[in-house]
Amino acid sequence: MIRRLVVLALLIGGAILLEPLRSPTEGVIAPRSLFLFGILLLTADTFGALAHDVGLPRLVGYLVAGLALGPSVSGIVPSGVLEDMGTMKRLAIGLIGLLAGAELRVADLRLRRRAVGWILVMQTGLVLAALVAVTLALRSWIPFLATLPGPAVFSVALLFSVVLTVNSPMVTLALLTETRARGPVARTTLGVVLVADVVVIFLFTVAFSLAQARLGGDSTSALAALIRLLREVFGSLLAGVVIGGIVSLYLRFVKRELVVFAVVVVFATAAAAQALHFELLLSLLTAGFLVENVAPVRAEPLVATLHLTAVPVFVIFFAMAGAELRVQEFASLWGVVLVVVVVRAAAIYAGSGIGARYAGAEEVVVRYAWTGLVSQAGVALGLAAVLAERLPGVGVAMQTLMIGVIAVNESVGPILFRRGLSRAGEIAVEQPLACRDSAH
Repeated sequence: MIRRLVVLALLIGGAILLEPLRSPTEGVIAPRSLFLFGILLLTADTFGALAHDVGLPRLVGYLVAGLALGPSVSGIVPSGVLEDMGTMKRLAIGLIGLLAGAELRVADLRLRRRAVGWILVMQTGLVLAALVAVTLALRSWIPFLATLPGPAVFSVALLFSVVLTVNSPMVTLALLTETRARGPVARTTLGVVLVADVVVIFLFTVAFSLAQARLGGDSTSALAALIRLLREVFGSLLAGVVIGGIVSLYLRFVKRELVVFAVVVVFATAAAAQALHFELLLSLLTAGFLVENVAPVRAEPLVATLHLTAVPVFVIFFAMAGAELRVQEFASLWGVVLVVVVVRAAAIYAGSGIGARYAGAEEVVVRYAWTGLVSQAGVALGLAAVLAERLPGVGVAMQTLMIGVIAVNESVGPILFRRGLSRAGEIAVEQPLACRDSAH
């Protein structure tokens, strides 16, 4: 580990001293972007190992490494590099989506459908109500609400709250892969977060339409926005069905070079998603679900391959997510951010416990399932970006506060979930998510 830290320090020092690497470039991915991206991944891998050594989830180390090297702190990895390497993040999101879908098995959902359903309903409903209430109560301290006319305040508060109701399948899957946790808490939490994201996307569609109408758009524009968003959701599901069919046929007749095939599928889907305006993560999650549950025997090699690629994929995603966090957003509104974070966590705790107890779930699910529902990551950030793009002015201000809340939840959530899994007795053998140093 000491040798790795020394090498890492030399590389970072070289990145700082070699000024030509910071000069802007155009066209294809610049060599300096590849170099700095490599440093980011190596740093994240090292920080992940250090986090593991002190009893924290590895992905916390990945996030800290990204934040430390990103534009908000040292600036060693500037925004231009993150933009250049956006393709790598889309690849990571796509592969995680495939793996997450494949992990959602009908047999598990059928076995735990009552617990998943009640926890989903109660925690979503209670979190949404609590966030709307606290947002309205703090209206005077929230910039994008303080200046709005009365009729628009509730609609915008509802939209803000819907986005922050989102959980994180990425974090859940990363923790379950790292710890190899198996048990009622792990399976119930995974089912809830995967189904909840689909539900929240539908809620987002309705809330966005209402907010746009109240902010001065006419009924035609609101209806057009609603139709467009619904088309994106259903288009994503349809695309997932098509991709699932293609993957199933490949697994049946070819069954070779599965890593290359998975990468090609993700890139092709990403290109199609950009051209046809559907959601990459939702479509590949649907595809993975169909492949696993329609042809589970044929899906086994692909699922095993995706688990093998989980190491670099999680490093890429969480290192870049950490680098994209903006400390300034938290600093300027830290009081409001902390209040929203605490209220959200308390509502998740209460809603999850009530839902699990009503469903007759195991006591460990009642006590610890909530810990896996606190984290937020890619989906929440994606919805915040949609608001910034489609609601100029108000949307940008909403995104600023959302990023502060998401940053805290993204950092604290994995620690809570790992603690919950440990106390539930579901962590048996840990699966390293970082590449081992050959010297070890």
